[in-house]
Amino acid sequence: MSVSIGRLSTMQFMQLNRDFIARTTVEMQKAGNEASTGRKSDIYGDLGPAAAAALTLRTREADTQAYMVTNTLLEGKLQSQLDAVDSVREQVTGVLQNVLANASSPLAGAETLQMQARNALEITIAQLNVSFNGEALFGGTRTGAPPLTQYADVNPDTGLSPESVISGILTAPPGSIAEAEAMIAELDAVFASTATDTATNFEATFYNGTPALDANGDPSHRISGRIEPGLELEYGVQANDAPFRDILKGLAMLAAVDASEIADPDTYVAWMDQIAETLGNGSQAALNMSAEIGFRQQTVETAQKRLESLSMVQTTQISELESVDPYEAATRFATLDAQLRASYEITSQLTSLSLLNYL
Repeated sequence: MSVSIGRLSTMQFMQLNRDFIARTTVEMQKAGNEASTGRKSDIYGDLGPAAAAALTLRTREADTQAYMVTNTLLEGKLQSQLDAVDSVREQVTGVLQNVLANASSPLAGAETLQMQARNALEITIAQLNVSFNGEALFGGTRTGAPPLTQYADVNPDTGLSPESVISGILTAPPGSIAEAEAMIAELDAVFASTATDTATNFEATFYNGTPALDANGDPSHRISGRIEPGLELEYGVQANDAPFRDILKGLAMLAAVDASEIADPDTYVAWMDQIAETLGNGSQAALNMSAEIGFRQQTVETAQKRLESLSMVQTTQISELESVDPYEAATRFATLDAQLRASYEITSQLTSLSLLNYL
């Protein structure tokens, strides 16, 4: 029986060793990367058919994170809205208290009512022109510019200022109840945007945001945002909403006319009663508006908590698919390192061999 012994040349051995070293080096890099990151180096190659599940989970997690970022911004907007509305209410409350104190006749503080109202009017306009991240909060879908024209500024679209519109109606303190009622009716038409002279309408000279009604006479769409899959929240509060119109109208009536100069007592009472009613209605409606904003904040907060819980589940599932045991990866790295060192040692010994050493 004969035995055939295969022969392997030194050149062939060196080539095989180089190939082994190259493969081992790649595997070591992979093991080192996995040991340091705790994740598979070639996720989709290693997962095989399960790669589709990992990809789906990552896509869902990316969407979840996007919702969470958007909701964080929305929480900031809602808080800014709430702060602005509460500030407006605070201004109105101070004026209204002074109005009620002087409702039947001019008493202490009556001479300061006009100045107090003008100051409150300008602060109210400034608060309703507030922006968040460069977006006007009370202009509806028109977020690129302040929604209200400053009281003394001319609106370039109409050539009028809010102050000129009001002073054009309230040219002097009313001399009778009938004259007061006529003035009030004209003011009502302006703030309802139904005045005959359309340039004097609230939504022409005073307000520059999304109108209350669209071209078809239907309510305009309010600004809204999707806070989680399948749930959209309408959160648009606009400076042309009824509470703000009432507040601006009541303050304008006081700012344009020095009530203490109304000579007829009955006319004075009727005028002050109208102002108190207008400001009271506006303040109460603004309070309800604050409650609605607070409810929206709770809705966003609840959605955010659900998203955080969902994100935790998704990241856990992703980790289970993509993670590696760092100890196993470190052990594999150490084994490959030993193999590579041995291969280098053999290669070094082979290259140092020479027939001359034995002659």
